[in-house]
Amino acid sequence: MRAIVTMAAVAAVVWAAPAGAQEVRFKAASFLPLTQSFGVHFKRWVDETNRRGKGVLQIDAVGPEAIPVPEQPNAVKSGVIQMHYGPPTFYTGTMWEGEALSLSERTIKDLRANGAWAYLDKLHQEKMNAVLLAGLGDGVKFFVYTTTPAKADDKDKPMAGLTLRSVPLYRVFFESLGARTVSLPPGEVFTALERKVVQGYGWPRWGIKDLGWLPVTKFRYGPGFFNVNVNVLVNLDAWKKLGAPQKKLLNDMAAWLDDEWPKWREAQNADEDKIQKDAGVQYVDLGAWFSKRAHDAYWEDLAKKSPQHIPALRKLVTKP
Repeated sequence: MRAIVTMAAVAAVVWAAPAGAQEVRFKAASFLPLTQSFGVHFKRWVDETNRRGKGVLQIDAVGPEAIPVPEQPNAVKSGVIQMHYGPPTFYTGTMWEGEALSLSERTIKDLRANGAWAYLDKLHQEKMNAVLLAGLGDGVKFFVYTTTPAKADDKDKPMAGLTLRSVPLYRVFFESLGARTVSLPPGEVFTALERKVVQGYGWPRWGIKDLGWLPVTKFRYGPGFFNVNVNVLVNLDAWKKLGAPQKKLLNDMAAWLDDEWPKWREAQNADEDKIQKDAGVQYVDLGAWFSKRAHDAYWEDLAKKSPQHIPALRKLVTKP
């Protein structure tokens, strides 16, 4: 709470200046440390934005050590910070529709072209008081990681008897596999695994070494499901106060990220596979039914939560 108060004071100072000020400073919070996994790529983007934005706009980025992950979405919504980098699963309490991006089969560039991004931007502005500026993660899938073997031959309940760390994104899927689910922030997962409070977790292909989970992880179950989606949100009130040069810079940097992300992804995919293999993590392919169940279960759940928007978004983000 003290960090939030401090950020609020800083925000008040920043926005005491008129929109036409020579240089605007944004405070940004990342859901992961800037030295770990997907946090590294946000820092790459921030560093390039700051390099190009000297005299126009600068971003001061912090991680969850400054603002706890559960508080970050509300911090950007309320304007305590001006920018947030994190997945939509952490703000499902405010809007479920963002999760359509986690089920997307298209690149963000494609979504910009077919109207899906504009649709979701409008919903973010209405429900999150934030502009959906940019995102990354498409093409990186999720898996189930465990410390003990699952019942791989059981196509109905292969995770029966296991307690898995979960988030809203895959809670319904994990429960359909027979697992019990618990909600934990990333920083508490290692201790829970070590103490056998949980026997596994859902996480993308990347980052289990960075987060310290590799030594206690023995199995990875696939095929991969869903789609990593980490959004860059800008507080709507802060956005409206920006001048044309600042808005142009941020829009240009969003387009830059669309082009750069595939290069970053391919390089890291190979590195992460080698890291897991060298550490002895055994990959188990359960078959196509596994990922299909994940998608079917979550689309059905989302449609119940947002019948007005999810069917239309599903058509835009999936391929025929």
